[in-house]
Amino acid sequence: MGNEMTALKSVFAGLQNWLVNTFKLRSLRTKFILSFVALSTIPMVILAIFSYGVYHDILQQNIQSYTSEVIDRVDRNLEIYLSDLERILELRNDYYNLQFIKLSLAGDVEGNRKFTFRLWENLNNIRNYKTELRDVSITTIGGVTIGCYGVTHTDLSQNKLFQTLANRTSKENSIAIWGPHPDWLGGPVFSVGKAIHGDYDNFLGMMSIDVDVELLDRICGNIRLGKTGYIMLVDEDNRIIYHPNPELIGKMIGALLGESSLTDWQQDFTTKMGPGNQLIRVKTFAPANWKIIGLSNRFELATEMQKITGLALTIIVSTILVLTLMAVYFAHLLTNPLKELQQSMRQASEDLNTNAVIHTMDEIGELSETFNQMLARIRQLMNQSVQEQEKMRRTEMRALQEQIKPHFIYNTLDLIIGLLETNKNEDVINTVEALGAFFRTSLSHGQELITIREEVEHVRNYLYIQKIRHGDKYNYVIEVQEQLLNKKTIKLILQPIVENAIYHGVRELETAGGLITIKGFFMEDAKTVCFQVIDNGVGMDPAKMEDINRCLRESGTEQRYFGISNVNERIRLAFGPEYGVELSATPGGGVTVTIKLPVVM
Repeated sequence: MGNEMTALKSVFAGLQNWLVNTFKLRSLRTKFILSFVALSTIPMVILAIFSYGVYHDILQQNIQSYTSEVIDRVDRNLEIYLSDLERILELRNDYYNLQFIKLSLAGDVEGNRKFTFRLWENLNNIRNYKTELRDVSITTIGGVTIGCYGVTHTDLSQNKLFQTLANRTSKENSIAIWGPHPDWLGGPVFSVGKAIHGDYDNFLGMMSIDVDVELLDRICGNIRLGKTGYIMLVDEDNRIIYHPNPELIGKMIGALLGESSLTDWQQDFTTKMGPGNQLIRVKTFAPANWKIIGLSNRFELATEMQKITGLALTIIVSTILVLTLMAVYFAHLLTNPLKELQQSMRQASEDLNTNAVIHTMDEIGELSETFNQMLARIRQLMNQSVQEQEKMRRTEMRALQEQIKPHFIYNTLDLIIGLLETNKNEDVINTVEALGAFFRTSLSHGQELITIREEVEHVRNYLYIQKIRHGDKYNYVIEVQEQLLNKKTIKLILQPIVENAIYHGVRELETAGGLITIKGFFMEDAKTVCFQVIDNGVGMDPAKMEDINRCLRESGTEQRYFGISNVNERIRLAFGPEYGVELSATPGGGVTVTIKLPVVM
């Protein structure tokens, strides 16, 4: 059971994926249209199929009912006609009839003449009672027959009607029917007769009536079951006694229906499917043991159902088209505000100043209103965040600058003290002047951005002061492109780097000949300013250099390497994390510090 459920779930999942991939059920509009059409169409199709079956059954029942009514009418007409004949046959016990039979059996020809003429006249009068009667006759057990055409001798062994009546008892007083068979003139008739009994219930003969088979044509010929259906009659030997096609009269029923016999068809109504897709309805005509058979062509039923089917399909297709148009219209009404809200959301992902247009006051309108309130709140929080970040950035910048100032003042005062101790007053004056210029640049009237020219002069004054302090231990070179000098940068970014190059690079050399080179240039994209502070000092262990670069990349996590970390942090705060400081080894020995800044006009 579990495996079957798993397989069923897999089938439904596969069907769902097929529907999604085939009809692209990613759009709410498409889902709504398909759902609306499906929910409207499926019940309609089910109703149409159910109605088709019900209508088919009703139509078939109506055909069967109509066929039954027609067969009943044929049965009643035959029964009424036979009742009339039976009343005529009640004259068999007439005085003249009995006297004729007795005298004939006695062989009294002379005594029988006057009865013969009178009887012949009576029989002709009876025949004229109905136009279908071909002959009315009385037959004795001696084979003498008197009819409308005179007195003849009959071979009783060939007369089935006589044999039937002769084999009955006197209590069996019903009529007997024989035929169709040819009469003495060769015309097709069927015979109806009753036995004549004597005073002691002994069988004396019979009175019979020959009826032209055209009577059957008048009763059944004008009846049509549909366009091609008809009524036919079959005797107890399964021989056709009436058919609209005269060529089939007298043939066996199997030649027409493919049945060897009708013994399996019971009395009263039965229904069978015959060859040619025919609906066959049968009823037994008890007095003659005939079968009244009604044949209806099912193709006509199918044709009628095709018309109904065509009409139903036209209605269904038209209804589906109307429903589809309605679904598209309502889907547009329902999803268009959602699409506008979706478009507003996409625009809001790029521009938070977007607002959704509200068209309705339903749930979608409330959703749009809520979205607008959310955007307004986001804008408010973003403005608040920007102001707070700006305030924090300025505070941190000032704090970093304040960290640099005491550091440099300490080193410079240390230098001046050294010069005073050696009575180098001229150098003291020059140093103090350089220091004053240095502090003017540091202060810069409280501005955060200064020109690169001012930054270069600032580091030049610093190097002058340090050169006086350290003597001929090292030298320095400044190479900055002229195009850079009027661009702007944050202040105090070169001096801490140069300071590190002095104290951790060239000053550690055992001999003189140290060199610090400061370069400034545009990078290839002309959108980035690059400074390099290159020294040929003792260099740095690669592991330590990698550790410093890691700390610079992970700005804000640690506060080691005080000077260079402060410069890197200020650059990243001012311009973003894509700018900053990076260390690399100088070919031949030493360290190269690269500073990347944006071009600021």
